Amino acid sequence: MHSIELSLGFKGKRTYVHGSDMLNATMQSIMDHTPHARIEKLDFKIGTMTSHLLNCCWWPRSTPQAPAGKDIANFTFYLDGVEHEGRLTQAEGLAEDRRAYDESLIESNCRYSDARHSISLTNMPADFSSIEVLIYLNKALHLKELCLPTGCQWVFCRWESPKWPLSHDLSGVELTIEQTLGTRLSRTCIELGAEQIGTIYFSALKVD
Repeated sequence: MHSIELSLGFKGKRTYVHGSDMLNATMQSIMDHTPHARIEKLDFKIGTMTSHLLNCCWWPRSTPQAPAGKDIANFTFYLDGVEHEGRLTQAEGLAEDRRAYDESLIESNCRYSDARHSISLTNMPADFSSIEVLIYLNKALHLKELCLPTGCQWVFCRWESPKWPLSHDLSGVELTIEQTLGTRLSRTCIELGAEQIGTIYFSALKVD
């Protein structure tokens, strides 16, 4: 089993670790450990929000492991054709770092289509990761297309993609909500050109 403590912090005024940072840090750790490996069939699920530091563990699925600590997220992927699974678990201590995060820089580069019920990106903004941009676009699309239950907010809870990493230039990417599961869970298709590059799930989370 491979294990590493992730270096995570907060975005803007948020008091929880953003899901995009969990996903990016996890996959960067795996790529750093196996820099030339092929990563495919990624499925990353966030179970709960947290403000804590996180440990990231992964292993071949043929040799099951049980890392200690409260589960925050779990994931599966193929590494050079070998199926793996992993967990993010809560570590000792709270995240402390904080960085500015201005989503208006993404907003100014997105375009909503009422006719297509979709949202697209005109130009890739600088200094944002691909997953940060996709999460923002999906949030904007949800606020246009879906009725948010009272006292809730849309949060990123799951990512699926046939391969990783994503292209850094997502100019022209288009998102379309393809299914709603009740009033609290949705699935969005992400296409770049003629290729589906991923699927993103949002959950309507109750806000205290």
